Amino acid sequence: MLELPELTPEAFEILVVRELRKAGLAVSDLRIHRHTRLPEPERGYLLELTGAVHRPPWHEGVLIACLRRDAAIGATDLASLRAHLAEARVAAGLVFCTAAFDAGALVAAAEDPLVLLRVVDGRTAFDTSGWGTPGHYPAWLPTYCAQIVERDGVGEARYRLLETGQGDAIVRQLRRERPSADAVPRRPVAPGDTATEQS
Repeated sequence: MLELPELTPEAFEILVVRELRKAGLAVSDLRIHRHTRLPEPERGYLLELTGAVHRPPWHEGVLIACLRRDAAIGATDLASLRAHLAEARVAAGLVFCTAAFDAGALVAAAEDPLVLLRVVDGRTAFDTSGWGTPGHYPAWLPTYCAQIVERDGVGEARYRLLETGQGDAIVRQLRRERPSADAVPRRPVAPGDTATEQS
């Protein structure tokens, strides 16, 4: 079995930008917001990036969480990441993770401006995508790919390869307003206003 190169924080950042641009989103002004090593026995890390994601007319600041770990992501993990959105003063978040998302995470993310994406190796993506015969890999196949995580009809995770033209679907999820009793309504943007586009 082919040994994959390590997914370093630097490689993870490059992967995220490539995959979002492939979907049709412009990404700019990325900065490291947080970089922490996960405690033992997990051998991984959390890299959080802040920046802007654009797909006209939507233009907002986002937090991109790059989480490399083996254990499945649950509702508690997403609650922690949601708190980081307010801390970073951004409108929405994208969660890229090398682990699976459990049913609790899918329920927790359903009402939030969060998009869940799983990072898998290119060969696994190819074998499950229907692109060609499993086990016969083209030279252009990337080492790692991203899959959008959605709920199927019974509430389980369904993983769909991130492809060209999915930018609108991602923005629809990012535009979701989190329900809150004390939420302050966002003012509408007038034509020519320099403020960011509102939901």
